[in-house]
Amino acid sequence: MKKFYVDENDQARIICHKCGINKNLDVTKFKDTHKKLKAKCKCGENFRLNLDFRRHYRKKVQLSGECFIQEKGERDDILIIDVSMSGVNFTTFKPHNFSIDDTVELKFTFDNPMRTKVREPVIIKRIADRNVGAQYINQSRMQRIWFLV
Repeated sequence: MKKFYVDENDQARIICHKCGINKNLDVTKFKDTHKKLKAKCKCGENFRLNLDFRRHYRKKVQLSGECFIQEKGERDDILIIDVSMSGVNFTTFKPHNFSIDDTVELKFTFDNPMRTKVREPVIIKRIADRNVGAQYINQSRMQRIWFLV
């Protein structure tokens, strides 16, 4: 199944993997459906596709890091799973006491040639057991760092 990214105007460029024909489509009506779609190209090829409405590309990584919970004076080791210009997804190695909207500080180092160090406060937005999604508080600073990665 092929993934196509949707721009800020809810437009997606769909490209047939067989013949290369491409077409821009308004995909607004699919925004909240999260369905896997079927398409048929002019060349006759049928294929399945998935639309990604994320605002920013999410890069899969495996980076060791630390999480500081300043109000509680706690520090835990974490594994960064993916990063984007606006947020981060990480896993804790042991059970945690996070709640939605908690502020924590993450510390990790990118695996780029410059070994860019990050120490940023984030707001917890999603929790699924030990898997945690968070949004950077200072997104403009992280966007500048992102281009180094």
